[in-house]
Amino acid sequence: MAQKENTNNISKLLRKIKSKPLDRELGFGKNVTLNGRLMNSDGSFNVDREPLGRWDNTYYHLVTMSWRHFFMLIFSFFLLLNIFFSCLYVLIGVENFNGVTLGDFGHNFMQAFFFSSQTLTTVGYGHISPNGLVISILASFESFLGLLAFALMTGLLYGRFSRPSAKIVFSENLLIAPYKGGKGLMFRMGNAHKSELIETEVQVLMAVNQRDEDGTVNRKFYPLSLEINKISFFSLSWTIVHALSDQSPIFNFTAQDILDANAEIMVLVKGTDETSQQVVHARRSYSGEEIVWNAKFSPVIERTSRGVPKVLTRRIGAHELLEIE
Repeated sequence: MAQKENTNNISKLLRKIKSKPLDRELGFGKNVTLNGRLMNSDGSFNVDREPLGRWDNTYYHLVTMSWRHFFMLIFSFFLLLNIFFSCLYVLIGVENFNGVTLGDFGHNFMQAFFFSSQTLTTVGYGHISPNGLVISILASFESFLGLLAFALMTGLLYGRFSRPSAKIVFSENLLIAPYKGGKGLMFRMGNAHKSELIETEVQVLMAVNQRDEDGTVNRKFYPLSLEINKISFFSLSWTIVHALSDQSPIFNFTAQDILDANAEIMVLVKGTDETSQQVVHARRSYSGEEIVWNAKFSPVIERTSRGVPKVLTRRIGAHELLEIE
């Protein structure tokens, strides 16, 4: 059921939009996101889901976390597991090992630790070996755990490397710039990967708050038509343009109109990576505060010493303000 307007944050926009909103549900709902963003600027959805179990999202976190955190986690796991088994070996008694020189606790612990790391990795240099039933059973169990752990880590490494991803860099802002005698809403993006994206297409949706005739406010979605929405090869930079003609849902909107409507521009990019031959996606979201009026993008392509075009991906969002006439 639509939510009645009851806060000052809800859109005060009364004007009618000529374009028809989408007649299908995108999965965001009509009034859940009246005051916030549907999507974060990095493309992640602004929603928190209650997990059904404690470990439901473990694999997701392991394959999506940064490489630095991943290696720190793996190293910490390896270290803690060795410390645990070293303590057990010391508790049983290091005199049950062949090739061990007895000493104080620190000396004995370090020898047990290095034996544990050799057993866990199945290296087994051989100068220290268990001598006794209990300690042999413990060493065998550690070897079994080592096999499972390294199989798991190998699978995670493969999952991280093989996970398809698009390294698309988006401009930080949307621009309202001169376009074909009028104005256009535009943003720019570039492919930061060495591999090419082929058959790349872009879809842009605008979400706004609108008041119905009965006074209720709903979140409605409008597709924004683009000058070009599909290219065969995404090698250079690509400026996506939506003409602000009388066919546009935001024709003659002011900056305040867009802010009042809590407008959000959502971008979905889809293409095929030529290296993996897999379809990859990228997303970006822009809020009304991220729109720069009366500006244009600065040049982002230069020539190398060999005359080859070079895309300055770090400057993909560079723009300059225009003089207001």
